[in-house]
Amino acid sequence: MGSQVDESLRALLEGDLQQYPERTAVLDEQGWNAFGELVGSAFHRAVGQRFLPGQDRAEIAKFVEEAGKPYVGTPVEIDSASGEALVHSVLGDTSTVADVLERFDEPDLARIELVLLRRLIADAGLTGDAFEKFLEESGTDARPWSGEDKPADATN
Repeated sequence: MGSQVDESLRALLEGDLQQYPERTAVLDEQGWNAFGELVGSAFHRAVGQRFLPGQDRAEIAKFVEEAGKPYVGTPVEIDSASGEALVHSVLGDTSTVADVLERFDEPDLARIELVLLRRLIADAGLTGDAFEKFLEESGTDARPWSGEDKPADATN
């Protein structure tokens, strides 16, 4: 991943998430693609580590509500129903995610995923080397979809 994208994600996960609008304002279309794919990859990985397919809906709703509570009334406030739909989609239930994808653009989706991702990382106790490994693996997973892979890599 590009260093600006990696740096922005790291700062938002470790620091003040309310800096999201400022941190992402500088991203161009390619930057947004890379950032969105990296956040999505990390989110997918973290949800899969925390929840199981068929997880109790009430437990997921409680998780989303608690994760979003610190951000109510801020620029990064999330819509709980959308957060729940995104978690369920990772777990294989895509029945409610189409509405979310229609209502929100890439910056909004990344914001929702970041709010939940911060909580997932905190709950998993990912710090130090474990946090670095998590980010590195997420970046590797996202690279083919973000436009960061060079065509030459595929011809070896």
